[in-house]
Amino acid sequence: MDENKKHISTESLTEFKKSLLYGKRNNLFFKFLANDNYSEDEFADFLETILHGLANSIDNNDFEALKDYIFTSQLKGYKPKKQPGEFVYESSPWNEFSNSLSDSKLSMISTGGFFCKGDDPMDPPGMTQEEAIKNIAAIFKLPPYLSAIPVNTPRENLVIRQPGYDIRAAKIDPNVVFPYEILKDLMNKKIFQSSTDNFYSFVGASGQSNLIKNHIPKWADLMRSQNVDGVLLVPA
Repeated sequence: MDENKKHISTESLTEFKKSLLYGKRNNLFFKFLANDNYSEDEFADFLETILHGLANSIDNNDFEALKDYIFTSQLKGYKPKKQPGEFVYESSPWNEFSNSLSDSKLSMISTGGFFCKGDDPMDPPGMTQEEAIKNIAAIFKLPPYLSAIPVNTPRENLVIRQPGYDIRAAKIDPNVVFPYEILKDLMNKKIFQSSTDNFYSFVGASGQSNLIKNHIPKWADLMRSQNVDGVLLVPA
């Protein structure tokens, strides 16, 4: 047998698509393609459409149609096939917001994984985004830590590390998942009256049962202790 043929390995299209989710081709932007919402044929159709759309976008210098297609594909990829059995409630957990917004004190909690330089919640500190992605299974088991971020923190003092999503856009503009500058601007325009001294963030890639049972009640008490009228919850 030819020695070169011994080392040729084959990979199915399904194996290729599954490798996008924390596999050898890990891509957190396109990880939605790895789940069962996309069959092998649908994945092939997606690749064909993307390549065709990319060529058109380059020719026309217009990428809007391509972005729209990716966005609608994400909706399909993340849509649950059936109602999940967990975290479904007969009544809503929300309270009706009865205050006038212009008279209200607000805060914010983001799952984006932000913290301030010098206040790394990891022990030992200094884990990179790439290391966090490789260790996501271990991170899921850690207790979530709510980082307090002063509302006037300059961008250069913000750090982001979150292995559950592609952080590239958030590194360019943190407001996409931690809209603290937008909130400050709205407060200055008197859209709402005041805010807490800190806004807050944690890594949403964490055990949900532990989060709900052991941490959310404490964080709710933290908000009550600051007499807030409402909290903006920002998913990443």
